[in-house]
Amino acid sequence: MTGFEWRRALSGFDPGWWGRLGDRRTVLVVVGSPVPGQPALDVARLAGTDPRLRVLFSAAPGPSSAAVEVMLKDAGAAPLRWSELADGDVGLVVTAHRVPARPPGAPLIALPGTIPAEVAHRPAPAVFTYAHHLDRPPDAGDGRGVVVGDSDHDRLVASLPLRDFYRRALGVGGRRGLVVVALPSSGGACACRRSPDVVRRLLAELPSDRYQVLGVPEPGGDRCPDGPGLAVHLRSGLGLMPPEADWRAALVAADWILGPPGPVTRYGTIIGVPVIVTGPPPGDALRLLAVRLAAHRPVRPQLAEAAARWRPERVRPVLGRITSEPGRFDRNMRSLMYGLLRLPQPATIPVADPVSPPFRIESRVESPGHACQGGLR
Repeated sequence: MTGFEWRRALSGFDPGWWGRLGDRRTVLVVVGSPVPGQPALDVARLAGTDPRLRVLFSAAPGPSSAAVEVMLKDAGAAPLRWSELADGDVGLVVTAHRVPARPPGAPLIALPGTIPAEVAHRPAPAVFTYAHHLDRPPDAGDGRGVVVGDSDHDRLVASLPLRDFYRRALGVGGRRGLVVVALPSSGGACACRRSPDVVRRLLAELPSDRYQVLGVPEPGGDRCPDGPGLAVHLRSGLGLMPPEADWRAALVAADWILGPPGPVTRYGTIIGVPVIVTGPPPGDALRLLAVRLAAHRPVRPQLAEAAARWRPERVRPVLGRITSEPGRFDRNMRSLMYGLLRLPQPATIPVADPVSPPFRIESRVESPGHACQGGLR
């Protein structure tokens, strides 16, 4: 959503509800890192239109807190400082990335992909949610493990009809092809400092009048600190998706998706365009269908071959493993939220919305620090 739409949603009114002011509850959304925080904003959207609920946001303490605050402010929210939170003011906590070390003593929902933590000492119930029934641990009983689906999957599917709109927002016009490449970040190392060799090859071998190369930080990575990193590639024509932007829009706009096995290539199978794997061979169903980028062959013929050979039906094994509840994340999550809040649900049926338009990325940078921060629009 755009900032305007978020402000409208957070102040909206549900005409199907007749209640009292005393029934108002506070939902605290805790975000630890920008990209995993996108599903947290999806959950906040479910509560933002109900006048019985007040939605508050907070960036969990850590190296990415500044980037999280930028993302939240761009979404039209005013994040609270961690020190400003009081236990008695919160009725439900929703967290992504990791369970906070000192969450308020209220029921807690940990979104799919949240780093596990010991929560047995909490006085209020804590529920870990999962995208697929195969992800749910066998010992996750007593209501502590619930399969709700995958918000990234559902919103990507809802965004597919807006492909041309996202391409215009990214400046892709005419017959130019958009090549989206994942910039991995692992072991605490920032993607901006790694300068993947595949980016150099793409920029050197693909003519800029026919191809546009866009780098997307791998979901789960932290915001890049100042440093030279990808500055040389930005000066050569690379576009960079800021970490606080919605990376999912870039996938919908892509003609090719490249990267190591990870969220970008995994969710890229939803789009219906060729997925080309770089780095080590995948260890899951993606290895059965993805094309590998050969180091000894030119890149441009490999892109043409991948486009000619790609068939959407090849991705069914991967799509079936992303979620066992396709299209039902909003319904399942809202039911869980209102159950923990002990409130009746609104008389509406929630549906997934298209993702917000991407920032317009420019390839020109003034300094290496700006290149790493990705603050251009």
